[in-house]
Amino acid sequence: MNEKGMETISLSKNPGSSRKKKERGYSYVTTLQLLGLDEGTEANNKDLIMRKGAYLSVLYLRHLRIRELQRVCLGILNYFRSVERTLTISTSGLTLHAGNLVPSAEDTCWVNAVKGGIGVSGGLGSRHYVHYTPADFKVHSTQFMEFSEVENHDDFYTTQDGYIHTQDQRGAYIMYDVALKDLKDLESQLLLVASQYIEQDKSPVTYHQSSDDNLLAWAHASVDRFAVLLDIWTCEAALLENKRQLLDGYFEAYQHALDTEERFALAQAITDIMHKRPRFDLSLRYFVNTYSDECICLRLQLQLVREMFNQHIDAQREYVQKIWRKDQTGGIGEFGLPHNIIAKQLISLNNSCPTLKNIYLLEFHPSLGLASLIPKALEYVSQEFYSICRPKTPSEATSLEKQVLQLAVDEWLTMEKPESSYSSQIQKDLFADTLLEDPLLVRDIAMLALESGTDEEKKQGREKQAFILDIFCRLLELITLRHRLIETALESAQLARMYKAFAVEMGFDEFHLYLRPVHFEFASHKEKADQPPPIFITALLEDDSSVDRYIPSDLLLSIQEVDNNQIGKFSFHTRDGVIQLLSQSGVENMQITLACEVTQKNALLVAVQQASFCYMIQPTRTMDMKVSSILFP
Repeated sequence: MNEKGMETISLSKNPGSSRKKKERGYSYVTTLQLLGLDEGTEANNKDLIMRKGAYLSVLYLRHLRIRELQRVCLGILNYFRSVERTLTISTSGLTLHAGNLVPSAEDTCWVNAVKGGIGVSGGLGSRHYVHYTPADFKVHSTQFMEFSEVENHDDFYTTQDGYIHTQDQRGAYIMYDVALKDLKDLESQLLLVASQYIEQDKSPVTYHQSSDDNLLAWAHASVDRFAVLLDIWTCEAALLENKRQLLDGYFEAYQHALDTEERFALAQAITDIMHKRPRFDLSLRYFVNTYSDECICLRLQLQLVREMFNQHIDAQREYVQKIWRKDQTGGIGEFGLPHNIIAKQLISLNNSCPTLKNIYLLEFHPSLGLASLIPKALEYVSQEFYSICRPKTPSEATSLEKQVLQLAVDEWLTMEKPESSYSSQIQKDLFADTLLEDPLLVRDIAMLALESGTDEEKKQGREKQAFILDIFCRLLELITLRHRLIETALESAQLARMYKAFAVEMGFDEFHLYLRPVHFEFASHKEKADQPPPIFITALLEDDSSVDRYIPSDLLLSIQEVDNNQIGKFSFHTRDGVIQLLSQSGVENMQITLACEVTQKNALLVAVQQASFCYMIQPTRTMDMKVSSILFP
């Protein structure tokens, strides 16, 4: 038997061997059949084959792009899990005891609750953003890696070619298993969302097995599914990137916070950002606008946070430089002062591309721990506008939130100094920070007051100690009164601006804010003076003989409307003025001044709340945020 016959016998015995061998490689025809591109075509038509081959290439390119976007999302999800691990270890209170890491979360939480704090025994709430509920589960530190031989437990992050890489303490690139699970869960959610919007492409079609055209319409065969997948993964990658940038801002502020409750509040804010999801409006035809609005909201909040934090860091640096205008001597007089900034080496706290300013190696700003109040304030303002505009759909709610954030950014960027509403003399006497904001000058004032008091009377023993204690108590009381007076005056200025806007909208002139009766010495004689006064002040608005329609050029303190010569005349700008206020009568006068200002602020607050209530009782309507900016405090 020749070789040709042997080949024929072998092929006849194994007829499927050559077919299986061919199927192991790439089959163009099989690919067309799987994609449904071979229906109704002729095999010999080269033009159709070329067109389908080009379309197949486009599908492959889209597939590669989707894989690249999934890799980007996986890197960000892995970064989120790494940050969550760091926050958990930090808030759980892991300490090194006898060479081993010992969690102390329960003791720390118990002590915190006993002291009247917020308590952190519940752990971080992963769905606090969605449900607006307290912490719903507890994260145990034992669920995370613990290396007893390594003191540093934080990961390191680098960004390269659009990917964010996570490295452990030893510099090895790591990928958390929960991040892989997060990617699978995210893929399932996106497939559900994409399927929902594909089904909304046309009106519902009932499936009939006998009709092929009806089958294609029922399956929405005309929809380009690869394009839908590419769009939704592109939108998701953009959303995660915006979330990461906003999270970096709060995480860098977290590195500065020292207080336990402030760190926990920041950790909760960071966790809310991690688990924030788009609010899909299924009544829309597509999801791109939903993702776009959510990304705009995140970018606006990032812009606001970045501007606030950078401005705060600049102010803190200026304050520290003013305090340490002289070199450190290490004496007892430096006790209690913030640490000096050694301007030698700039570093990035979180990654190679910081969201905030680069800081120096030993530069700390613990006051950044109050950054957790920003999302709370934004949420409160948004809820106020929700109660007024009453959005009916998720897209309307997202659009309203976008307008609120844009309004907040515009207000912050164009905001003048709060004390600019008052006269230059009040700004100089009350708001100037050249004296009482400097602890060294305050110490000099205290020593000067002690020397002047001891020169008048020779005091010895306990009498001298009581005198020194009384001077320091009055100085602290005076500083506290000034601080509260400044806060109340600034709040009164904001409320006065809103009061004027409401008054103009109701048809009153600007003098309505400064409305007061005519002084007795300037009043004219009237007949029938024994008649009871009118119930409403509006009945006297046009009566110049009864109402003083004076409009000052600048806002005045409330005490200056009562007494501008004695009690209302004070100054914190000079040392002599502060020493005069250190007397018992000076402190009492400042208490009266503060009481008058608080009374005026409360009266303005009640009036503004009454006026703003008119918006709340109106039916649902669309509000122009620029016109209604008076509602933004």
